[in-house]
Amino acid sequence: MSIILKAAKREIVGKKSKQLRREAIVPGNLQGRKIENINIQLAERDLQVAIKAAGTTNIIDLDIDGTVHEVLLREVIRTTSQQHYIHVEFYAPDMNTPVKTSVPVKATGESPLVTSGGILVTPQSNLELSALPKALPAFIEIDISVLQKFSDVITVASLPAIEGVDFLSPAGTALAYIAETRATRSASATDADAETAATAE
Repeated sequence: MSIILKAAKREIVGKKSKQLRREAIVPGNLQGRKIENINIQLAERDLQVAIKAAGTTNIIDLDIDGTVHEVLLREVIRTTSQQHYIHVEFYAPDMNTPVKTSVPVKATGESPLVTSGGILVTPQSNLELSALPKALPAFIEIDISVLQKFSDVITVASLPAIEGVDFLSPAGTALAYIAETRATRSASATDADAETAATAE
């Protein structure tokens, strides 16, 4: 399903842009290799909906006064309260040229180590990769059910291949592991003592 976002060319620039924000209109701009920089403005509510649907990896059909550009969200600046937008920047990529970007990592599945009291650790919240604009994944899924021992680690190298996507983060980058806790160490010690006693009998 395409994500459509309507905008208009912006004449107000600089400090005067505060006037737009008071009217719930967000100033922004569109850049791209094959287009000139365009100053734009758009309704804050429409922008909020589009960002929620597209994130940084899904193509947005940005309709500027009737002319549609296929774009990616490049940067959004929010107020300190995070409740409103100050400025937004879009980028119109060459659809036939791979782009480099950062994609969120999403843990799925269950590990028995977590059930027994271990703590899931995900050192990297994002992963660097390269793909054609329309092949960019919304997130990278890591299945933690493969973590059966505390020594197990999911790395970039252990991820399944995704057609058209090249991982740029180092192969040895740790993405997930289960950390031991006092409770799990105590349980392991108890199990070991029970096993020793059983063997002695």
